[in-house]
Amino acid sequence: MKQIWYFDEVDLFEVLCPHKYADHVKQSPPMSYHKNDFLFLPNELSQEIYLVVNGKVKVGFYDEEGNENIKIYLSRGEILGEMAYLGEVSHRDFAQVLEEGTQVCKMSVEKVRDLARDYVPFSREIHKKIGNNVRKLERRLEILFFKDSTRRLIELLKDLKEMYEQPSPDGKGPLVVHSLTQQEMANLIATSRKTVAVTLNEFERIGKIELGQGKFWVLDESFFK
Repeated sequence: MKQIWYFDEVDLFEVLCPHKYADHVKQSPPMSYHKNDFLFLPNELSQEIYLVVNGKVKVGFYDEEGNENIKIYLSRGEILGEMAYLGEVSHRDFAQVLEEGTQVCKMSVEKVRDLARDYVPFSREIHKKIGNNVRKLERRLEILFFKDSTRRLIELLKDLKEMYEQPSPDGKGPLVVHSLTQQEMANLIATSRKTVAVTLNEFERIGKIELGQGKFWVLDESFFK
């Protein structure tokens, strides 16, 4: 249970007073979802905020022709449905589970607001998470302004490096461990999976990166400047 509402810098299990935390767990325990389940759909009432405990969720919208447009992919420790906290009455987007057994913790908007008012660490972290999501969306729009798909992919890799870089244990160079598939990368930069695959392989061939499953090593840092 200590994983519920856990953020990088604040473990809210330790922040919340025991009786309030126990009450929340009793009313809203973590829920497991099957792949392709929807957490919410457009026009449904926005009444809860969600925290991804593990797995992956995509958030997007449908255009007038019914085409799916992906706005963001979220994984462990990230929140969604945050627009309800900011006053949204009904969802404009959908949220769909991408991995079998994805666990999500839900909290009512009223409880989130109460906690944000009563607990400064919670308020700081919830606003930090909302700000991170906003910055991701803004950055995605910036990337889409690049006309060339190669440059769009470089910018996406640059963002992944900024968010997920860690020291490489084998000394190859900075290691970036992320959760995006090639198809998900393609969705985010408005191109095809084949284009992403071919371009990544070309980056590897010319010695800029080394590819792994759900990760890559940065061999030439100047490539991202």
